[in-house]
Amino acid sequence: MLPGERTVTVVDRNGMPVWWPNLFHAYELRNAGRSYATQKRTMSAIVAAFNWAEGRDIDIEARIASFEYLDYADTKSLQALLKLNVASERKGSRRAVGNGYWDARCRGVRDYVRWRAGEAMQRLMRPEAPDAPAMLYRMAGDGLERFEETLLSGIGNDNETETMGLDESQRASLLEAIVPGSPTNPFEKRHQFRNFALILSIYEMGARNGETLGLKREDLHLYGDAPSIEIHRRHNDPKDPRSRPPATKTKARLLPISAALADVLGTWLTDHRSNVSVYPNAGPCPYVFLSERGRPIASNTVERIFVALRKVEGIPPWLTAHKLRHTFNDRFSELIDTLPEDVLRPAIEARMRNFLNGWSPTSEQGENYRRRFVRTKAHELLSKLQNLSALGAARS
Repeated sequence: MLPGERTVTVVDRNGMPVWWPNLFHAYELRNAGRSYATQKRTMSAIVAAFNWAEGRDIDIEARIASFEYLDYADTKSLQALLKLNVASERKGSRRAVGNGYWDARCRGVRDYVRWRAGEAMQRLMRPEAPDAPAMLYRMAGDGLERFEETLLSGIGNDNETETMGLDESQRASLLEAIVPGSPTNPFEKRHQFRNFALILSIYEMGARNGETLGLKREDLHLYGDAPSIEIHRRHNDPKDPRSRPPATKTKARLLPISAALADVLGTWLTDHRSNVSVYPNAGPCPYVFLSERGRPIASNTVERIFVALRKVEGIPPWLTAHKLRHTFNDRFSELIDTLPEDVLRPAIEARMRNFLNGWSPTSEQGENYRRRFVRTKAHELLSKLQNLSALGAARS
């Protein structure tokens, strides 16, 4: 393990490591560079599946080895179990997780079963395998496919409104509220400029919350004709003292920023961050955004910032850092819509969007972020069509 690296270990009731789940974690998650949050979410789902199976006298490993996967009823029972919030269940309640998180947990279990089944299925194709291995291989593959389809079916997407960004009026309310000295600014005066620089950075860059919290001063290039910010993946940084270091899921990239944002960040660094009466111990800290103790700001502090903003008139009660990421993509779509049709082909637009968001070049994630813009445009066209119909009726 690397110095300061956080990891996940599955143990039995006696505290002893469990072989196969930990091997899966090492090969498929840790060595693949998955974030700690992803490792923990996936392995907690696998542990939940094993505990569920034990309560029903089902030996998951034996089932996989013999290609006797769970039947429909058992698979749906497991799927329902994975929807429960583990933390709330421990407190005696049975709250459910969101559909996106539920889907990720089910896919984690699916990936583990597929990984284990792959090893068992490979044995069927070895020279020393018994007769008719091809038929058994097809049967095993069909059974695995049925299990996977059943486990992932019926989950659905989160409500579409949950993936929307801010409309123009809400954006104006937000930008007015974060300006230091604004009548609608909900923050303590001493932290107004920090919060201004932080929220404006998230708003303008479209970066994930974890990416913004992970910024170091060396990542900022604020002077010259082309100011920019470097986004880096820094998993398990031994210099990060936070109990929950921010995760960076997306690719490293260099993002150009506006002169206005560069000016705000420069003013924050030189005039406010350096104020030891407000941010003690700020000097040796490499991170851009700090807590009042001069340490890198924590995600729960950022959540409190958004809680305060959600109380401002004109700002919706569902505003989060991630909703600003959706807002960035809405603004990008609006900008593309102002360009002549022959300037950007759809494929080039998709590649540009994927780069700016840190997704892979072939990612289809952008379609989720374009949903609001497409719906708005569809409503506009429908209104125009209806107006034309009304005019035609009036003339007849």
